[in-house]
Amino acid sequence: MRARHPIALAATLAVAAAASAVLAGTSLAALLSDPGSSDYHPAAAGTPAASSMVTARVTDVVDGDTVRVQTRGGRDLGRVRLLGIDAPEIAHGSKAADCYGDTATELLARLTPPGATVTLTADPRQSDRDVYGRLLRYVDHQGEDLSTTMLAVGAARLYDSELPLVRASEHQLASQAAQDDARGLWDAC
Repeated sequence: MRARHPIALAATLAVAAAASAVLAGTSLAALLSDPGSSDYHPAAAGTPAASSMVTARVTDVVDGDTVRVQTRGGRDLGRVRLLGIDAPEIAHGSKAADCYGDTATELLARLTPPGATVTLTADPRQSDRDVYGRLLRYVDHQGEDLSTTMLAVGAARLYDSELPLVRASEHQLASQAAQDDARGLWDAC
């Protein structure tokens, strides 16, 4: 196992613990309100100006890296792709699901069930939309970057983008820790 900076390792482990707690039925709010829990919030690192942030409500989880959202006023924003990750595909028509596709989707649904309030943040280095018309955003719920959480538990791989993401270092640390510890798809697939 490769040596990591102690603070980065602690932060990655805290994110993995939060995701594990959610899978076990503990809410992230309860975990974050625990004085013994980590104060690490990767969303704070490199967050663009507030004008590029939108508060929205999740209406549906499409798969392990895509949610549908609407504004608090009820305006449909459509599908939002979580920046920085590539979750295994779920079944589409006659095409079978990829290994861990259903599990990744279930985890994202537990982290952000319909009705959950999230913050959508654009990355100034990335396009506004992908080739499928989805908004490309960091999606934060209760102060946690969902991409980092999905990577930390091994529910997604890093998405390789042309230009580095603002949150690339947090994502890389979380992904590497999941691989090193054989969590999620790194063990199952």
